[in-house]
Amino acid sequence: MDKLLEDWSQWNPMVLDFNNEHLNNYAEECGHNVVEKARVPLKPSDMLKKEADKADAKYPFLVLKKKVSFVTKCAVLNFFDQSHVRSIDMQAKSDIFKVFFNDLGSLEAAHCQLEAFPQLMQLHRRQFGGEEKPKPKWVSDSADPVKLPALVPTARGNIDLSSRTIHVSTSGNRHPEFLVVPIVDATSYKGSSHLAIRDAEKRFLTVKFEYNLERYGAYVLEREYEDESSREPVTMQLRCGRKLYIGSSDLDDVQRDVNVVDDDSEELDMSGYKKCAVCNGYTSTVCKICDMPFCDAFCWSIVSMQHDKKCGTGQKVDINDASFEKLVPKCGLPPKRTLVKITAFEQSNVVYVRPADTLSDVAYNRVLVEVWKHGQTVSKLDQLPVCGQIVIYKFGENVVRAMVLNVDNPRDICVVSIDYGSVEYTDPGNLYQCSSYVSDLPRYATPVKLRGVPRRAVTPNLREVMYGMQGCSMTFELRYHTREYDNDNHMQRAVLIFLEYNRSINSLLKQVITPIEPDLSDPGLTEGILPHVAAPTGKNTDLIITDNSFLKYGIIYCTPAMLAVEITKMQRAFQDYGENIAKADAYAAPKGQLCIAKYKGKWSRGVSMELVGDGYPSILFLDYGNIVPIHVTDIRAYPPQFTYPVLTTEYVLMDLPEKLSDVQVQRLERRLALGAIVTCDEIVKDENNNYSLLFKDIQQLVLR
Repeated sequence: MDKLLEDWSQWNPMVLDFNNEHLNNYAEECGHNVVEKARVPLKPSDMLKKEADKADAKYPFLVLKKKVSFVTKCAVLNFFDQSHVRSIDMQAKSDIFKVFFNDLGSLEAAHCQLEAFPQLMQLHRRQFGGEEKPKPKWVSDSADPVKLPALVPTARGNIDLSSRTIHVSTSGNRHPEFLVVPIVDATSYKGSSHLAIRDAEKRFLTVKFEYNLERYGAYVLEREYEDESSREPVTMQLRCGRKLYIGSSDLDDVQRDVNVVDDDSEELDMSGYKKCAVCNGYTSTVCKICDMPFCDAFCWSIVSMQHDKKCGTGQKVDINDASFEKLVPKCGLPPKRTLVKITAFEQSNVVYVRPADTLSDVAYNRVLVEVWKHGQTVSKLDQLPVCGQIVIYKFGENVVRAMVLNVDNPRDICVVSIDYGSVEYTDPGNLYQCSSYVSDLPRYATPVKLRGVPRRAVTPNLREVMYGMQGCSMTFELRYHTREYDNDNHMQRAVLIFLEYNRSINSLLKQVITPIEPDLSDPGLTEGILPHVAAPTGKNTDLIITDNSFLKYGIIYCTPAMLAVEITKMQRAFQDYGENIAKADAYAAPKGQLCIAKYKGKWSRGVSMELVGDGYPSILFLDYGNIVPIHVTDIRAYPPQFTYPVLTTEYVLMDLPEKLSDVQVQRLERRLALGAIVTCDEIVKDENNNYSLLFKDIQQLVLR
């Protein structure tokens, strides 16, 4: 054992580390030690990715390189078939990505797909289990790979018709346009006509009817309404932009107003009630001093000044027309920042409102009561009404004042309910005579144009929102500026604020209407999300032909004659989306998914039927029926906001031979011309929801 040191004064415990070269590495002359930085811990997302990479390491994969920039994960999944692909590792700013497959069979199938359609991506490397797979013996090491030209999105090559399995339309006809006939034209205001007198500002010159689908029965118009305060069952009815309730005694049903009681009624026990000094309605509210009865604040405001002078003197108050005229609220646009209620929606951006303060609310309901009382004794019209005439319109238990707008069809007369604003078509048998007293009563429903809200056809989602804003207790604050008056449509532009949530309904409606372009990596939408409206089965039905390019195969596309204009209305939204909203340069819609495509310069909606790799997917235009190869630069992704129902149906022509000659097809095209109105003898629907048409004269036409 070594001898222990006795003198420890010169001992330095750091001298060994100081003289050790392995522990003293310097980076600079200044002598700063190089300290290895600690590694940054992985983020949770990176840890999951690292675990996923370990899990995928045992699966075969291809390392691919993009040839075009718009190749996304969704496009790769559809290209290789989702059943073969396990996962995709794709970086945002890299052209190189990995595709992992379930097994070697899926890998070889993907390799064959790449060789058949090399325009989108090319093989960079293929591996199995993290190691590079050896090249086959038949591949020469010295052979250079064939370099295919990259696909340029704007380049339009030839259309490959030989590889398509679905027939395309060869006629090349433009889509038919169905013009909307104006309800009111300028001739209705000539001279001293009724309409020129009743509508001096020509407001109804731009009136629109947007509820054809409701008339046709495409929607459920009656629903059960749960009202805890009512013992009777209540039904909520949606009618041409207006919500009303049937069978309720506690809601705003003027038919059941407690003040509307006949003087000689013997069935009701009115003991304890007195007649109001103003309106003669029964009430239990009386003055404690003179026992003068009055109903509410409106009646009290009329007699308050006289009552203060005559109370306790034994004199009765004297009510005359001048007393009413001083306190009855004025008609017209309510003042700024006042509360209003919505009575009806005429269009997506035109709404009728009325004042919601207590005095105006009572006056409005009094007008409805007078109209209902008058409607119980009036007689039907003895002749066809004229435009601008005020009539009593009855439907069900409802009685309203209406102005006649159009009588072009004597069996289908267009009227507007002047106390609500809803536009309807009705049979002349529902119209009754109206006295001058009732026709001159105040009109409190006033139209306003919602600022910033575009005019669009009513979708099912928009329809639900519009009817949801018409609750009995829902009030809105009206905001506008006089300089924003729309002189062309004779309406004030305004904003309605729902104070409970401090939100503008203008922004809500615009959000529902305005489409948003989906991301190209998002899964697409299918035709199943859209409601389908077909013509009812039966005989002697009027149809309009939207496409006749498949008559050779005995197929024709038609829409009900009543709904043809709705197809043209919805095209306005598709056109705006394709031109101004969608920003993608190109989009190859996967098979079976919806898209917006441009045909003959017009954007329409369609569904992708087939992709053959030539850059021209076969698109079936849903609203017309023709199938056309459309280049990917003329296709856009389908936004979820477009929930317009499909109004066109595919029909099979009955009693036709299996094969038709060119001459026979030409005869059919003349008989069933594009855009023509035809009356079919019968519409038949089988158990598989397939429709057929019967024209009794077609068989003779073809076989002659």
